[in-house]
Amino acid sequence: MYELFLTALVEDSDINTALAVLSGFCSMQPWESVSRVVYFQGPPRPSGITNQRSFEKPIRKEAALLWKELHQNLSRQSFVLQARYEIYKDRDLGPSAKPVDLDTVPGILRWTDFPDPPRNQPILTQRKKVELWEQRKLLSVLRENNHQYKTETVEEMYRFFRDDVEFCLTRHYFVGPLEDYVPLAAKSDPPVEPKPTLPAWESLTRVDSQNRWILQVKAHVVQDNKPDEIKKAQDQLLKFRTDLEGVFDFKVIDRKVHDTRVVMQQQGVQVLPQKVLLGKS
Repeated sequence: MYELFLTALVEDSDINTALAVLSGFCSMQPWESVSRVVYFQGPPRPSGITNQRSFEKPIRKEAALLWKELHQNLSRQSFVLQARYEIYKDRDLGPSAKPVDLDTVPGILRWTDFPDPPRNQPILTQRKKVELWEQRKLLSVLRENNHQYKTETVEEMYRFFRDDVEFCLTRHYFVGPLEDYVPLAAKSDPPVEPKPTLPAWESLTRVDSQNRWILQVKAHVVQDNKPDEIKKAQDQLLKFRTDLEGVFDFKVIDRKVHDTRVVMQQQGVQVLPQKVLLGKS
């Protein structure tokens, strides 16, 4: 699958106006959802998804094709992957929430590639994407394929649809102290699995210190080898950008913001020191 999207920032004070505008533009009320997003980091040397011991059997044909595509991409490069689970504020957060074994809960496994270099339309971010829906035992599958638990966040989202285009207003929250969100290599004793429970909604810390929302206007092309379909999606997004001009200020986003690649460790290559002092022994 190929994903294309526009990006704009929305101030927290403007969120109700943004929701009202998008409700009118899409002729629908927003779908509100909250997700638990668990991040797993791939190995230094990419090895794909070869261990299928924890796969749900039988594997559906559509899922088998997606697993194959994911394996091919993870064989060339390691990435940070997302395991995503729908949760409810009043049921799954806070002291009254019951501990959950995420392996027993169906979730979404999401991989996104490093976006394409900007060309004629730098306002658009374009990248390959694989999503496997309704998958159980995702944590076991990832662990058995050398992916290490990294961290997790909670995502709040309002979603609209128009003409197969998705409008997403999202905001992310930290579920632990800030030291939980440093790179894995900087952690002396990194956790090996997600927290058994999550703190109360009111105690979560917003990732963006300015409390802004991110608006993404997304189009998807199922077969990414069809340039005509990609061009059609580009034109649709650019039309919507024009339609919403003056309401949302869509920005050119550096593609490094969406870089989920893991630094590769090459076999037989010695790591050089960071500094070399000439003439010193």
